[in-house]
Amino acid sequence: MNDVRMSTDAVAERERLAYWRDAVCDTFVELECESSRPARFFGSLTSRQAGGIQYSEVRSAPQHVARTRHKISRSGHDYFLLSLQTSGQGVLEQDGRTAILRVGDFALYDTTRPYDLWFEDRFSQLVLRLPRRMVGERVFDADQFTALRIDGSSGAGRVASVFFQQLHCELDHVAGTSVEQLHASGVDLLATAFSEQTGALASLSEPHRVLMHRICAYIDRHLPDAELSCESIAAAHGISQRYLRKLFAAGPMSASERIWSRRLDQARRDLIDPLLGHRTVTSIGYDVGFKDVAHFSRAFKARFGLTPSAWRCAARP
Repeated sequence: MNDVRMSTDAVAERERLAYWRDAVCDTFVELECESSRPARFFGSLTSRQAGGIQYSEVRSAPQHVARTRHKISRSGHDYFLLSLQTSGQGVLEQDGRTAILRVGDFALYDTTRPYDLWFEDRFSQLVLRLPRRMVGERVFDADQFTALRIDGSSGAGRVASVFFQQLHCELDHVAGTSVEQLHASGVDLLATAFSEQTGALASLSEPHRVLMHRICAYIDRHLPDAELSCESIAAAHGISQRYLRKLFAAGPMSASERIWSRRLDQARRDLIDPLLGHRTVTSIGYDVGFKDVAHFSRAFKARFGLTPSAWRCAARP
């Protein structure tokens, strides 16, 4: 298994920060990167791909990393990142939440929304780039867990932290099919750690969690259907609307709010997809289930800070 290695030791001091910025953008997603000590900056990064997950070891001087709306609008990347602190301390901010990570701790964040990473001193992290589908299949409503510190010193958090660090060390000695199975187990461990330390979905039994996964997958498949509603979802799963509302009461949003949120996420991706450049903004709105273009524009701007047209223009070269 081949590693990709990059280090600022290979370039002149005045060029190190720019080199590092390009390195982290190539490895993760498009980012802004600043340092309060640019003349003394250093960083090294080793990454490898295995079983659909990219593992990256990052060691660096103090820095501030930002995933801005502008960078998102020019990017088609759609991942979750998991930062696991291996030395020093890091601070992650996303969705109005702040996670302070110490050695062993980890936190999840979404590349389709703005975030900031702050490191006041030298540090190291193991960063996992996780496909959204892999996370979504095993972590119910993963968006509610962004920028939440998971304590890696005890309980399920420690089990998950140690699991991924050890798996990373053993990747060269694990068969490809086994890696995929271990990844599935690892993401299940993450879900358990999130549930244990946040209490989310703790009141739902396993059959109810399975039902929630089915319902959420159903919503994603039927987003283009303008008639998608709580009534149609409940009917499709043989439950009452009251029971549907009860299931979603354990999460951060109602079933209706999830429908509109997922439609907006899909529209955001479609608007910057070069293969859909010939489609009008209005037709993209209709294709994800909006019946009214004005409603689509208002909802999109409220969620992403730009109108659909401005978002598309910002993504063009």
